[in-house]
Order: sequence, then C-alpha cells, then structure tokens
Amino acid sequence: MVIAAIGGIYVVTTKSSQEILSPGGNEVPSSAPKTEDLLTWTDEAGFTFQYPKELSVNKHEEDNENYAHVELTSKDHPGRIIVWVKDLPKGVKDVASWIKLEKSFAGGTVIDSTLGGEPAKKVSVGETLTIGTISENLLFSVEATLTDKEYWSGVFDTVSGSFAFVSEESSAGPQGSAGGGEDVDEEEIVE
Repeated sequence: MVIAAIGGIYVVTTKSSQEILSPGGNEVPSSAPKTEDLLTWTDEAGFTFQYPKELSVNKHEEDNENYAHVELTSKDHPGRIIVWVKDLPKGVKDVASWIKLEKSFAGGTVIDSTLGGEPAKKVSVGETLTIGTISENLLFSVEATLTDKEYWSGVFDTVSGSFAFVSEESSAGPQGSAGGGEDVDEEEIVE
C-alpha cells in the first residue's frame, strides 16, 4: 500500500510538473528550447536575438524599404516570426502613437512591455502577436503569426526575451541588392 501511494504521488507530481524553475526563480515551460539548442542572430541594423536552431532564416534581401526583415519559419510548425526594423510611420512619435495609428492593431489587447531594455507595447490580435519599441528614430518589432500557437508562442518569447540592441560602427541602411544592410559602396552622382 505504501508503494502504491508513493507511485501515485510520483505520477501526480510528474504529470503536474509541466513547468520547471529557471535559475532566476521564474517558471519556464518545459517545452522552452534549451540554451544549447539556440542560435544567435546579429543584424547590421543594430540588434541581436536568439532562436531555435531548427528554424529556417530568410533575411529578405529583396526588401528595399526596411532596415531589417528577418523571417523565421519551421517546416514542422505552421506560422512564423518576423523581426522588423522600419522607418517610423508618418505621425508616430512614440510607441503609444504607433499603437493608436497602426490599423491592424484595432480591437487588439495591448500591454506595456520591454524590448531590448526599452519601453515597448505588446499587442495581440487574432493569431498575431507583436511587440515593438522605438530606438534611434526607428521602429523595432517582433511579429508572430501563431498558427501553431503552442510552438510559436514559445519561440516568440525566446526571440523577444533575448532581443538586444548592439552598437555598430557604421550606421545601418535599408536592405538592398548589395545585401541586407551590409557595407555598400556609395557613389555621388553629379549631374
């Protein structure tokens, strides 16, 4: 009887311990990627983040309008994450005005947050979860399409939680055919 009781406690404890404590005492879902399963992305646009190594990365070098457009996808999980760096939209002076002016956020749930140590807003609308901040007069955001919500929510937390700004010796420019914000030979054309 004692053995059966101990076995029952073990089963109950095992089933209910779906979360583990991190060194800082925060609870982390057991499905969170282990540190050794993460890669680090460092972008010329002045940021870095970590992501699970099984994801595919598309830098979207064809994007000539944004400073960064980094898309993470999985062959096994529908959905994606996109890390954007864009010029501030017209009329946006701070994160609060970005939230008010971005039409796709209408009807969404907005909470205060941080991204890269800067004040940010996190917005949830349908299957989309976005966090954004403004730094150096640029809009930095991480946008998740949560088609496979359980998987991509964890990836979103990993990417946005590890997101950090890095100083670059050269200023970032919009991505172009020379390759995503890399050094580009500039010529002055005089007519």
